[in-house]
Parts: sequence; structure tokens; C-alpha cells
Amino acid sequence: MLLLDITTFELENSVKVFKRWEQVEGEGSPEGLKVINQWFDAGGGRIITVYDVESIKDYVAHNFSFTDLCHVEVFPVVGAEEFKNFVFKCMESLNAKNLF
Repeated sequence: MLLLDITTFELENSVKVFKRWEQVEGEGSPEGLKVINQWFDAGGGRIITVYDVESIKDYVAHNFSFTDLCHVEVFPVVGAEEFKNFVFKCMESLNAKNLF
């Protein structure tokens, strides 16, 4: 399952966040969690990450260490090509039933 994570933090906490991040990465990620890509807001205070997780529990275990310093929003996402294929199949099914 792909998850899009938007982590925000106060700029004055930047050093604390990056030290914590270094510590958490040093401990290693849960086996069922893989970071696909990660971006940093050029203005600071925000990190956007795409994870591939086997279970939401792996994601929670990885991010729990940041809950005192950061606000985290997370959304399940689907790749554009996969979503497009899904929509086309749904449309074909609706067409076959004369519902679309």
C-alpha cells in the first residue's frame, strides 16, 4: 500500500527534528516499510514522503517517534497509471450494464 505523508514542524524545531530523524534512521525501518521518495519544502518546515508499506502498523511504528515534534497527515494513494486502468475497467463495466 502506498502512503503519502506530509510532515510539518515549526522552523525553531528543525534541529530537534533532524536529530530525531538521524536517530530513527540509525535504528532502521520496520521490515514492512520502504521509503519510495522524499522531498523537503525549500522554505523549511515540511517534508513530503511516499512510503510503500505492508501494513499500516509498520508506518505507525516508524513515525510514532516524531509525534511530539511534528504534525503528520497521511493519505493512501494510487499511482496515476494504476488508477487510470482501474477507472477504465469500471467504465467498461458500467457501459456493459448500460449504466454509463
